[in-house]
Amino acid sequence: MIGINIELTTNCPLHCPQCYCTLTGGKNIPLIIAKEKIDEALEHGIKIINLSGGETLCYPNLYELIQYISSKGIKSNVALSGWNFDEKVLNKLINAGVFGIFISLNGSTAEINGLSRNGFEYAINALKILQQSKYKRTAINWVMSSDNYNDFMNVVKIAEKYSISLIEVIVVKPDSNNKLNNFPNLYQMISVANCIKNYSGPVSIIVESCFPQMHTILNAIGYKNRLRINQDIGCGAVDTSYNISVDGKYTPCRHLDIPEDFDTIDEYLKKSQIVKKIKESKNNPKEPCHSCTFVNRCKPCLAMNKKLNGELHMGPNMCDLWKLK
Repeated sequence: MIGINIELTTNCPLHCPQCYCTLTGGKNIPLIIAKEKIDEALEHGIKIINLSGGETLCYPNLYELIQYISSKGIKSNVALSGWNFDEKVLNKLINAGVFGIFISLNGSTAEINGLSRNGFEYAINALKILQQSKYKRTAINWVMSSDNYNDFMNVVKIAEKYSISLIEVIVVKPDSNNKLNNFPNLYQMISVANCIKNYSGPVSIIVESCFPQMHTILNAIGYKNRLRINQDIGCGAVDTSYNISVDGKYTPCRHLDIPEDFDTIDEYLKKSQIVKKIKESKNNPKEPCHSCTFVNRCKPCLAMNKKLNGELHMGPNMCDLWKLK
């Protein structure tokens, strides 16, 4: 295991169009449970803990939790929309020991960003504050879809403008209503892959491990980047990472909200029927993956089929990577 994600809260004021979270109930993970899960993660050699929501800044114990993670020698990354972010909040995050700050931005304009996310002005304001503070470990989370793929280089220019060190390319996931109508096609993925290959500026660009279609294309066009991780692994659910839900339950990842009642992560990994099904799916993928040329190294997001079709198996039906020869 490399890392875990902890869902801190279901509270969020933005209610973005393509949010995958069910923002109901106003739940916060109890601090004592979060700390217990962190202690357990430490025993299993976890190096990184990602903190997400909802809106992470809505979590009332955020700074105390980050401080606790830091005291254990674990790195914490926090994902923010930019809502309610100012210099005081940044100083509190830094003093608590946060490692990385990821700002969500899906477009270079309010119009493009608004196709999937609200709060464009919040994100830009946060980037300005982070630049002024000269905080070094700032990143942009850019979720790629068929709606914004041709805006990628404009987002890179924004990153350059505000001295952002990193952009992480993330594949669009089904929303909270299990709808997904804008998964990028092969042409669109190749377009962004070529942008990444040809870019030589100061911003590092990485692709999340659960977007293996993009990694496969990058490899096919001869791109090598030392910052790309898990390039032949893909979906890391219960292999390299797991998730703690806002209810303190173990789930395979933040997009596979299938909580089960187990007392420890060891028990979960050994006895969970969901974990068993995930491993079976990865070892024996169905179509369109089964006959794809890249079946042995491309392990796509499992959550897509679960949310769209009610079945847990590899490879979303709309993926056309098989066309790449």
